[in-house]
Amino acid sequence: MRRNLMFHEDFYVNHFLGRNNRGNKIESGRLCYENSEDAVTYNVFSGFLTRGDPLKKLASYLTRGDVTDAVELYLWGGKIDLENDRFLPFGPLSEVRKSLERDIHTFVTEPDIMLIVPKKVLICIEAKLGSKNLTARDAQERPGEKPLSRQGLIQRYCEKNTIIHPDEIFDFSSQRQPFYGQIFRNIVFAASMSKLAEIPEWHVVNLRNQHVMHLRQGGPEGMPIVRNVRSFLQPAYKKRFIHWTWENIFDRVIKEDEQLADLAWYMKTKSLNCGRAFNCF
Repeated sequence: MRRNLMFHEDFYVNHFLGRNNRGNKIESGRLCYENSEDAVTYNVFSGFLTRGDPLKKLASYLTRGDVTDAVELYLWGGKIDLENDRFLPFGPLSEVRKSLERDIHTFVTEPDIMLIVPKKVLICIEAKLGSKNLTARDAQERPGEKPLSRQGLIQRYCEKNTIIHPDEIFDFSSQRQPFYGQIFRNIVFAASMSKLAEIPEWHVVNLRNQHVMHLRQGGPEGMPIVRNVRSFLQPAYKKRFIHWTWENIFDRVIKEDEQLADLAWYMKTKSLNCGRAFNCF
């Protein structure tokens, strides 16, 4: 298990594995797999901690602003506090789940990554390594599961949402197909958590693997997803959703930072399906 943990392995073991998990991380044991998105997420983002201010730089890129205050890192719904060896669940996330997913018993909404500047900005990141974005399908969910269909998702997360005013954010009249349900839930949760935490600005990022996209499509497919998701957002909120790649993070945040040399080595040498994981040079 530890062979896949390049940074702060004791923290992961203490808070996410076995008896120590306490529900902190769904499917935490899959970290040992070569294609584990969680392993890459943990290594890259925990690797940013204690190494200068790369999270500020990343948050500035993602928000197209100038983030100067300290950025708190949350993975899978909890704050990564290395100094005090604590994993602190984000209260507003728990409240949104109680409101929208009280009867969901399996796989509640769990943002992969959150970057938070208290009282200023909240960024939810849906991270992918080798997998695709999940889309809605015409099927009936079983009791205790999240909706599978587009209409079911909209009904649960918008029509029954008493935290935000969904009509101010969403416009489904010209929404393109397919419907990316996972990203949609991230947007609903980002807006709802921000409202409860009194954070005025929220963003959602789809973080994907450029190398895998090229292998599958013969070229990047980021823009079609951006157009698709923005098609159901009101004009004032369209730019709250963006698409980035792990390679973007490497090129803009990691590559030229001497303090992140070990992280650069990790991304250059990381494998996926017995081949190169990223286009990092």
